[in-house]
Amino acid sequence: MPLPCEFAVKSIVPAFRSLVARELVESYNLKQDEIAILLEVTQPAISQYKRNLRGNSLNLDRIEPIRLIAKDLAESLAKNTVSSKQINKKYCEACKTAREQRIICELHKRLDPTFNVDACSVCLVEACSV
Repeated sequence: MPLPCEFAVKSIVPAFRSLVARELVESYNLKQDEIAILLEVTQPAISQYKRNLRGNSLNLDRIEPIRLIAKDLAESLAKNTVSSKQINKKYCEACKTAREQRIICELHKRLDPTFNVDACSVCLVEACSV
């Protein structure tokens, strides 16, 4: 079974990036090419985030603490008041929150229907920090 960080890279990070991109569109009226520069991805990736074609393996919209982290990061990016280190910390904060909320367990269960979510504590071990 993949490590929690592998799940994060493939699912949490894109889903979180999608939240941030949508917030930049909705709240700051930024164009896709501007958002792509801020998030260091391509403009087509932003288009896919906007149309929910990418970063949709997890629904982070329903997790209020993660939505607030995304909103805060979007504001900082839009105002150009955030360093690369601070951006990395926001991603780690979102990942840690998703792990604490046992969001990765949903993916685990999809990959292995016999997986016992209630007995697992792998994602609850101390996560990395930047």
